[in-house]
Amino acid sequence: MSSADVRDGQQPPPEKHEMTFHITVNGTPEVWHHKQINYEQAVKLAFPQQVPGADIRYSVSWTKPDGTEGALRPGQHVDVVEGMMFDVRNTDKS
Repeated sequence: MSSADVRDGQQPPPEKHEMTFHITVNGTPEVWHHKQINYEQAVKLAFPQQVPGADIRYSVSWTKPDGTEGALRPGQHVDVVEGMMFDVRNTDKS
């Protein structure tokens, strides 16, 4: 199972047609097979071994190839496009 196969219960339902998007998460190439990605999935791709605790928060920002930028908060999602880049950082609770 690759790190792109997120199994945290937050994965969208399978789509009828196989999709393949090549994205980058914290500089690491990943293959994503869904039209959207949410905050929790992006965090899981960036930190697959880390279990979020009460004192850990993450900032998730994204950039599409056309220069469009944004950020995700818990519970939010974004439409994925080929070549999309994600920057996921953990921060102390403030």
